[in-house]
Amino acid sequence: MQIVRGKKLEKAAEGEFERLVEESSRVVVDVGTGDARASYRIAKENPDWLVVGVDPAWQRMTQTSIRSRRKPAKGGVPNLLLVNASIENAPEELRGAADELLVLMPWGKLLHGLVRGDEDIWSGLRTVAKPNAPLTATVGTSIWREPVPRDIQGLPELTPSYVDEVLTGKALAAGWKVTGFQLTKAEEAAAVSSSWARRLDSDSTEVIATLTAVTAGPEE
Repeated sequence: MQIVRGKKLEKAAEGEFERLVEESSRVVVDVGTGDARASYRIAKENPDWLVVGVDPAWQRMTQTSIRSRRKPAKGGVPNLLLVNASIENAPEELRGAADELLVLMPWGKLLHGLVRGDEDIWSGLRTVAKPNAPLTATVGTSIWREPVPRDIQGLPELTPSYVDEVLTGKALAAGWKVTGFQLTKAEEAAAVSSSWARRLDSDSTEVIATLTAVTAGPEE
């Protein structure tokens, strides 16, 4: 497992992850964590949890890693682990480790795979989840408004009908049972824990799509 320590990328020590899991009451995996500020906040607010931020672009996580490695009195959070990986190629240590998964305001391949129901992304999420682990995914719907970014053109919009008719079946095939979908105005979505979402002010017209799911059993 490759982890970010300050400005460096290093291989985790043998048994390091297992020790952190044993010391924690809950393991939360933040997939596509980006700059990892959301992971940092969650870890700071829940010191008995182990929060694992996962992203293939490890350089974006360095500033948060530096901050997290300070003494607790100066903002350090020893229960935060930043992992350099993509969810479709998750490290062996993460397999079956997550009590809960978050995908907050994803972009790039993760966004496309989540919305389209791509097997590699949804199966990757399932691989790291424990039985009955919940998944919460949030996407800002303004990306589908004109002018649509080049990277998003052709990507199906997350709507209730699309989730019901297309995404639910694809998620189930990868081991996830969709449990809910809602569209919420940004000012009402204070619980959304992402750096980008926190910057939305009370006058924002952004609407956030929130999809929830839980790992499905073989009979489902």
